Formats: sequence, structure tokens, C-alpha cells
Amino acid sequence: MPKNRTARAVLGIAAFFLAGVSPPPGGSAAPRPAFGNRVFVEAVKRIRPSVVHIQVTPRRSGSGGLMDFFGRGPMKQSPFGLPPSGVRQNVGAGIVISDDGYILTNHHIVQNAESILVKLHTGEEFDATLSGVDEKSDLALLKVDAPDKLKAATLGDSDSVEVGEWVIAVGSPFGLSHSVSVGILSAKDRDLHQGPYDSYLQTDASINPGNSGGPLTNARGEVIGINTAIFSRGGIQKNMGVGFAVPINQAKAVIDDLRHRGYPIRGRLGVSVGRVPPDEGKKLGLPRLRGAKLAEVVRGGPAHKAGLRRGDVIVEFGGKTVVTWQSLPRIVARSKPKSDAEVKFYRDGALKELRVRLGSLPDRPKKSRKDFHPSLGMKIKAITPRLAKRFRLKTEEGLVIIRVKSGGPAERGGVRAGDLLLEVNHAPVATLSEFRKTLKLAEGDDSLLLLLRRRETDIFAAVRVR
Repeated sequence: MPKNRTARAVLGIAAFFLAGVSPPPGGSAAPRPAFGNRVFVEAVKRIRPSVVHIQVTPRRSGSGGLMDFFGRGPMKQSPFGLPPSGVRQNVGAGIVISDDGYILTNHHIVQNAESILVKLHTGEEFDATLSGVDEKSDLALLKVDAPDKLKAATLGDSDSVEVGEWVIAVGSPFGLSHSVSVGILSAKDRDLHQGPYDSYLQTDASINPGNSGGPLTNARGEVIGINTAIFSRGGIQKNMGVGFAVPINQAKAVIDDLRHRGYPIRGRLGVSVGRVPPDEGKKLGLPRLRGAKLAEVVRGGPAHKAGLRRGDVIVEFGGKTVVTWQSLPRIVARSKPKSDAEVKFYRDGALKELRVRLGSLPDRPKKSRKDFHPSLGMKIKAITPRLAKRFRLKTEEGLVIIRVKSGGPAERGGVRAGDLLLEVNHAPVATLSEFRKTLKLAEGDDSLLLLLRRRETDIFAAVRVR
């Protein structure tokens, strides 16, 4: 072999190894992936079993702002398992957060839901019930009753992630369930003016309608956010390289409340805040935009009791720097009610410290869900073939109780999930409208007498409502 040809061959082999690719023996086998590709493969293997596809049939159409960019609209075709023409559905994704069937997603996906269908990565499908909602953070917690334990995702730390890190988005863009895309974390603490607790993560990972509710993970497959919104211009709902996710730490702060109460209870300081005027900030030696000035202190509230006054400039709360005035309400909201927090603030040009005992701020949903009755502590639905199969019913007509709140009036009265509801106060109820009409007639009563059918036996249950 000529000398120059031998040199070129050696250089070619060296180039293969420098690129992390072994030269194919005999030139027949395909080269292995370059070094680094396995990072994403392994991360996806960890997160994908914890991602679910969600299809929601809403009671009625609704409209919103930024949050409507994901998964809404009439389906004119039926590819990829989407509903047939003319059937309006919300399509999104969710994250399994516990092996007993709790799933985190976005509130705007399941808002006004008539039915919620959850599909696992294995292809199994389950009807889901709504456990709780946090409207101000656009979060919702679902519950499915699966025969086997589900694979819960690992929740990371969204406060510690850095701009420029690799991130992975998993969801159901355009109904294509369990799709994966990769990008970087573009920014943190984005305020989209959608609510008082806006502090979104921004990413350029490709996300589109249907990704909503799915996870944004780091390169280890740990969830750092819940994909929620995309930037859109001219009404075109497609990826433009600017997507937003609710930080997972914001969700962690409310998950237990959503599970046990149905709504979040946040920390309360009892103040209204505004920005620090540039001249005042300069005199205090504050970096640009830092701090929150107290515009009002509610008399008798936690801040007032602790000794804070109008005009004080808070620069640190609970060990966390108040970067901008908007960040103080977010920090307080994440804090545990009835807990103590150290506050650093400026007054009369001097830096001071004190301890404040936080109050509580319940964030109940604006409207009670029509098919969940808080006064009764149970959820009722019209029987469908899927519900009949789930509860092993021999009929596909009438009403079935699909959820009974632990410790609630219905449970204390002996009602169980899977019971058929036949009568209320001796009045037959075969539809939800009949049930609601009967409830309205019984307003003011201390209790209701329910006729139930459990398996083959009819039983009465007295449920106290007062």
C-alpha cells in the first residue's frame, strides 16, 4: 500500500475513535452512536413509564388566554387514536407522582371535564377522577384505580437547575402520545401575567398542543417542571422555540393539599407590595430591582403582629433573596402556613431582622365541580361501558358512585365506591339532572336517605349533610 494511502487510513481510523465511533469490521455493520447520546436514552427510559396520555371530554367549550394553546379544539380527523370528527376533546399529558395512582397535570386540560381518560405507556386505559385543583398555578391532581402499582416519577429540584442545562420534554403533541423532544433551559422566573404566582421555566425544547401537563426533566430524567404554555403569534398554535413550564417545586408545595383537601392552602403574610423606587434603592445600596416595598400592612395580620410596617423594604424572606418585588408573594405562597420565617428588611436606612409567624390562605376553586358534592363527600357519574367494566356492574344505565371521600358524610353513612344510586329520599334518580333536581328539593334537610344497590342487594344509607 502506498505510503500516503496508509497515512490516510490511519487518520480515518483515528477520526472514528475521536468521534466515539468504532470502525465497522469489513464495512458492514452500522456505526454505534457517538459518545453522549446514551445520556438522553437513559433519561427517557427513566421518565417515560411515568408519563400518561390524557383525553378529556369537556361538558362545554371554554375559552381562555395563554393556557388555551395546549390541546384544545375540534378534531376534524381521527388519526393517532384521536376522537372522531365533531367530537371536541382536550388532549394532554400527565405525570405519575405516586405508585397508588395519583397523577399531576394542568388544570386547564381537565377543567369542566365530563370524563377523563388516562392511558399508560403500556397502552392500558383507566377512567380518572379529579382529586384537587390549584387554579392559580394551573395544576390539577388526578386519581386512577389501577390493579397494579404505577411507576412514579422522580421529582427534582427546580430551584437548583441552571440556564443552559439540557432538558427533555415528554407529552402528547397533536395526540402523539409519549413523544420526546430535547432542548435547553432558556430562562427561569418568567412572569407571563397569568396569575400572582407566575414563575415559569422557559425552554426551547419542541413542545406543541398536547404537550401540556407532561414533564420537563433534566438530563437525569428527574422532573423539574410541568409543561404548560407556549408562545404564540397570530393565533398559530405551534412551537416557536419558546415554551413554559410550572416549576416542580411550586407543585410540590401544594400536592399534599390537593390530595387531602382538594385545594391548596398557602402561607399568608398579610401585606401588599410594590417595587422599590430607584432612588430609594440606590440610597439603601440595593442591586437593581432587588427587594419588595410594603405598600400596605393588614392590621392584625401576620406581618403587623410581627412588627413590620408600611414602607419597610423586605430583601430576604425565609433565607431566600427577594430578587424582585413580584418574587415575595411567590416565596410566601410556597411557605408552610403556621410556620416561622426570618425576615430581613430595611427601615430608616438600617438593615433589621425579625421573625414572623405565617397565616394561612385557602385557595378554594371558584366553582365546585358539578359531579362532586362536597356536602355529601362523594362523586357520582352516569354509567358508561368503561365504568360498568371498572366496577363490574351488570347494567350500563343509571348512576354509579365512583368516589367516596375518606371520613366524609357518605362514607360515614355506609356508602361505597361502585354502589348504584337508585333513589334519593324515595324519589327515583336515573340521570344526573334528576339527582341534582332532587338535591335542590331537599335543601335545608339535615340528612338524605339513599337507596343503593351493591352487587345484588338493595340497601338504604342515611347521609347527614348538616
